[in-house]
Amino acid sequence: MAEEPQGTASAAPHDAHAEASQLLLARVGDSTYAVPTAAVERILRMAALSPLPDAPPGIVGVLNLQGTVLPVVDPRPRLGIPSPAVDAEQHLLVMSAGTRYLLWVDRAERIVLVPPRQLQAVEGGAGPAVALSLANLEGEVFPVLSPEALDPGPIVRASEA
Repeated sequence: MAEEPQGTASAAPHDAHAEASQLLLARVGDSTYAVPTAAVERILRMAALSPLPDAPPGIVGVLNLQGTVLPVVDPRPRLGIPSPAVDAEQHLLVMSAGTRYLLWVDRAERIVLVPPRQLQAVEGGAGPAVALSLANLEGEVFPVLSPEALDPGPIVRASEA
């Protein structure tokens, strides 16, 4: 998904959509979170995951996606939500941050445009914050997950020929 062009605060009113952040709303547990669409390559139905012995915390396995093995990140432990059993109705978001990975969500719901005035920064403590901002949309507030904070880094290396 292409990133929406960013405008400036003094942009003309007709540029309001150019300034808006495009976010994917996704259910994780009983809550809805937002993910910047600029980091989402595509949405997949849940598939059979391969276990990864001695995986780092938050990595629930790997998936071979068209010849590339990607780690599957479960955001629930970092969000304080218990992890459910894998279900065919769940989704995997193909994410591109520092590295490519799959983000396990219960359901990808819809894409929304959020004007800058409806985004509010979250002041974090020590360590990378999972949610850097909040989106106020239709009377509800959704934490915007940071693809970079959830990025597990290089878990699987390509084999060298």
